[in-house]
Amino acid sequence: MVSVQGRVSEERFLGHVWKLQEWIFKYTLRINRQRDSRHMDGDGRKKTTRTGGIHYRHELKFLCTQLQMELLEDQLGCLMEKDRHVGASGFYTVRSLYFDDYGNGAMKQKEDGLDERRKYRVRSYLRGGDEAFHLEIKHRAGDRIWKESCLLTREEVSLVLNGVFLEYGKNGTGSPVQESVRNRFETARETLLLKPAVIVEYDRVPYVYPEGNVRITLDRNICGSSETHKFMEKELTAVPVLERGRHLLEVKYDEYLPDVLRMALQVVSLDRVSFSKYYLCRMAGEPLKMLVE
Repeated sequence: MVSVQGRVSEERFLGHVWKLQEWIFKYTLRINRQRDSRHMDGDGRKKTTRTGGIHYRHELKFLCTQLQMELLEDQLGCLMEKDRHVGASGFYTVRSLYFDDYGNGAMKQKEDGLDERRKYRVRSYLRGGDEAFHLEIKHRAGDRIWKESCLLTREEVSLVLNGVFLEYGKNGTGSPVQESVRNRFETARETLLLKPAVIVEYDRVPYVYPEGNVRITLDRNICGSSETHKFMEKELTAVPVLERGRHLLEVKYDEYLPDVLRMALQVVSLDRVSFSKYYLCRMAGEPLKMLVE
């Protein structure tokens, strides 16, 4: 058992490490940005990883303690900007309604460790109070991800929750690409018998960095709920999926991760994990679902 005095000493030591790294980061930031500019094309646009015309992004996940999260926030705040959608609170709440087929294919793909997977979800950023929701199809190939999305109205989400099929091409609010996403979702609902499986909710602090199109997010209070019918209600019963003081760090980037950010992440010892919010929330929500029923 670690004594209180020992823990305080450890925190002080890590604080000194951060101060030492901070002035190194500030000194090397300009140099790294100049060097990273070689990854820009002739028009000043970011080069991206494309396979067969598909825009893939790399996604890495790490489990963090509360102390590690606080140290990372201090460092990332010096190097990156927060996402423009963050309000005065410094974070926003993400609520996602995930779907699965009649055979729980998404669950089994994760359990079998398949590299290529696909998930369907509807995402809210106002705890169900949105006027427009984001329908997403998320593809995964190993550590690379690719997302397609379109908007759904509040009325359309209500129809989906009640098991009503949406008419093809009747939305009229999106581009042909967005309509294609919507139509493929409806096809999957009809052929694979997709239905709401679980709600995943968490608080997110997002940082962005232009070179490499990097997005680093700090996710706290990850919880799941089997009350899928309450997706558009502010309050619902949810179960935490991580022990107290444990959080998730996600790193997403296109072609490369700038050295200055790689150095920042190496200051604290992070455990890289294969982490699926959907899977853990499904597992946590099953006992709750039996109690509710």
